[in-house]
Amino acid sequence: MKIKYSKKRLYSGFFLGGLFALFALLRLIDDPENPWLYFLQLFLGLFVVAASLYEKHFQYLLIENGFLTKNTLRRKSFQLDKIERIQSFPGKIKLFTSEENLNINTELLEDDSRNDLLRVLGSLEIDNNPFIGYSPKTS
Repeated sequence: MKIKYSKKRLYSGFFLGGLFALFALLRLIDDPENPWLYFLQLFLGLFVVAASLYEKHFQYLLIENGFLTKNTLRRKSFQLDKIERIQSFPGKIKLFTSEENLNINTELLEDDSRNDLLRVLGSLEIDNNPFIGYSPKTS
């Protein structure tokens, strides 16, 4: 199961990166005297667009075969049954194992994906699990 980024996050990355690159390209055409700064700006804008494409393709989290994987530039995987403790904060969840921890920013998630994640975390048999019996609010 993929836990997806919100559409707002994905599209804002495409828009801002594209806008940044477009302004750099226009400045390069208009003022070719000192192009290094504009090349840097163009590179950074294209980097933001590429990062948004990466996020759109891989999404935020992947829950599969008993593993939870956070898809960042440096992927991090946890075995779900090795999670010992869960802490919940507004907009953030921290998962702990004996060796390491994982932070999940829930404000970046699509609503349905957030509900799926909380349901999976609630199904784990952990002492003081804040999500036991989680069921999303329906309006």
